[in-house]
Amino acid sequence: MKFTTLFACFLNLICLNYANAETSNSTSATQYLSFQVQTGLPGYASQFPPEPGRFSLTKAQMQEFVQSIVKAIGTTGDSRHKLTFAIGPLCFDMPDDETRQFIRAAFAVALENDVAVALHLDDSMGWGQRKGLISNPDNIETADWQQIPNTGRRMDWGRTPIKFAPQMCFNSPAILSAVKERAALIGTEVKRETDALKAAGKAHLFAGLIAGWETMIGRDFDTDRPLGYRALSHRGFSESNPPKDADLERVKVVHEFIRLWADSLHAAGIDRDKIFCHIAFTPQGLDHKEKAHTTSHFSPPEVAFSSSYRPGFSTYPEGNTFKEIQAALAAHDSPGWISAEGTNISPTGMPSGLTMETYLGRMFNHGAVMVNVFAWGIGGEAMRSHFFRRAAEDPEPLAAYAKFLRGEPLVETSPTGFSPEVLQAKMQRIQKELPAWMQSSGKQTQVKPLMEKLKALVKDKQWQEVDKAADEILTLIAASKVQ
Repeated sequence: MKFTTLFACFLNLICLNYANAETSNSTSATQYLSFQVQTGLPGYASQFPPEPGRFSLTKAQMQEFVQSIVKAIGTTGDSRHKLTFAIGPLCFDMPDDETRQFIRAAFAVALENDVAVALHLDDSMGWGQRKGLISNPDNIETADWQQIPNTGRRMDWGRTPIKFAPQMCFNSPAILSAVKERAALIGTEVKRETDALKAAGKAHLFAGLIAGWETMIGRDFDTDRPLGYRALSHRGFSESNPPKDADLERVKVVHEFIRLWADSLHAAGIDRDKIFCHIAFTPQGLDHKEKAHTTSHFSPPEVAFSSSYRPGFSTYPEGNTFKEIQAALAAHDSPGWISAEGTNISPTGMPSGLTMETYLGRMFNHGAVMVNVFAWGIGGEAMRSHFFRRAAEDPEPLAAYAKFLRGEPLVETSPTGFSPEVLQAKMQRIQKELPAWMQSSGKQTQVKPLMEKLKALVKDKQWQEVDKAADEILTLIAASKVQ
């Protein structure tokens, strides 16, 4: 057994390394604390079961969601710190008339409850019902130059992968036309509603459009192979004329696709400073062994930056999420940005070791104009004890939300109790010291069961026990050194 390989595989799951960054100035006068309410599309964890024949939520469901949050927090904030709800995903599969009704209902709920609204667009996953598009092989991505359409898009949002409609080809002519048409519909409707808000002196009740849902070129569901060869062919490449850097070319495809959405929304009348992208370039609990561009599904930090839109990221507190986001922002003159998705716990279930106040402070204190919290109310009462729900709805988070909405400074504190940073340091020590120790001590049989124990604990997400198992291994190494 190669123990260094074993630990390399698990290090991304348990490493957390945060760093503060200098606060940047925001071009927005309002900061938005948002909570995502999700339409009941297959594969998405919704707060409400979808009604037969509908893709979207009803106005009554939106009202119920918003009022439950207002009641729990006790305030909607003011024009500088505003409670917000984000609706989505608005996807290709949602019929045009239903999309218009959905947007109008959302703005009505915002105005009636004195809360802001954000729209969260699914730019490429929910398109399986668009038969005119998905029946054309030229619109479907492939894993090699043979150009065999992928079987479905793999999403690792839990222990069991979720199968979505096939990964679309971002630059096929029909997809380009469909994006422009869809963005025009959404943008025109939003422009009408925002004009009405401005006329009522309530322009701050529009938080913005999140144009994407972790935009990326995904992987084939059956084979887990990276895709994008159809897009490469549309860029003029082939097996006999391959690109010098196929990964970089696919990064360009993703960047251009995000810009297409943003430019098309702007053409319909949406201000650019209200248009945000949404990418997840950090590991987010996953561990792929390919090059960095492949690990990020060809959606690395640079695609978040453009004159067409403002940056938005998933911000689950794991890996080097905050450190990497702040580094990317600093490299691009620290523009106003958003957390498009996240909450104060890792998707692996590992506690962050942070208070919700600190989690919010690491964004709002460092240039974020909106933080969009996931998990509030998902699954109804049956999932009330789910770790995502607790991270979003327990008393400590509620107090942090209220503090922000009252305009009080958010205080960032060091982790208390279980510390992912400390666990990270232990794991790095083991990875560094174990191979040499094994060679010099000859105690492979003694350490093997401890490492198998660690592997099982990581798989079961028993993080406090992982910490104890790491201590056992380090104690064994230290004892042998003393001898």
